[in-house]
Amino acid sequence: MDLIDQVRQGIKDASRYITDRVEADLDIGIILGSGLGAVVDAVEDAAVFPYSEMPHFPKSTVEGHKGNLVIGELGGKRVGIMQGRFHYYEGYTATGIVFPVRLLKALGAKVLIVTCAAGGLRADFRPGDIMAITDHINFLGTNPLVGSNDEELGPRFVDMAEAYNRELLGVARQQALAIGVDLQEGVYIAVLGPSYETPAEIKLFTTYADAVGMSTVPEVIAARHMGMRVLGLAVITNTPGAEQVISHDEVLVAAQRSSEKLSRLIINIVGQSTVE
Repeated sequence: MDLIDQVRQGIKDASRYITDRVEADLDIGIILGSGLGAVVDAVEDAAVFPYSEMPHFPKSTVEGHKGNLVIGELGGKRVGIMQGRFHYYEGYTATGIVFPVRLLKALGAKVLIVTCAAGGLRADFRPGDIMAITDHINFLGTNPLVGSNDEELGPRFVDMAEAYNRELLGVARQQALAIGVDLQEGVYIAVLGPSYETPAEIKLFTTYADAVGMSTVPEVIAARHMGMRVLGLAVITNTPGAEQVISHDEVLVAAQRSSEKLSRLIINIVGQSTVE
């Protein structure tokens, strides 16, 4: 069995595992980053599927990622929420990293909302700010579509001129205004990690981007490969010039402080988004 067949079978088996236990037929898929799990508390009639129990599913190894798929109702939509994601720095291949996105699509999701914790690169950012991602730079040194292409999933060459959907971005702006969230906007640059950026790297990135992180981009590329519309939201956890050593614990604390605010925004966005 070649890799394409393995991926197809993995998606099929994981989908069957879910649909044998709960009605899926998702409208929207959501991926939650480090420390950003509070939105799950608002899901009605939630069915929880630990990653460890689902066939072919990777296992999250990073603190702050609970490792559950939660399916239920949110804002009048049927949603599938991934509590935790996977990263290249954990040793996963692209196949494993984007498997959750492939599964959400197989379960019916037409829209993907992806969230992450990110380091701010702009002087006007403050920890706790929420930034809508308007575009990204792939600085990972690889791409999840490298290798044989499965035409059943998407085309060989994927247009990324609108990686982040303009209509969904408009909904995010409107809903942020409605609930009093000062929504920032900017470009996200993804790096491999797990080391944080050097001062020289930050200086370079500041020329081209507004926030930096170690995730998100592979999932967005995979979602666009399958024709999903994408909205990206980054919580700014630290800013340049702060004279302290950055640690993952501090990133988690900063993200968790903004989790409730981000959750309210996501619930409103879900409720106002079209999913046709």
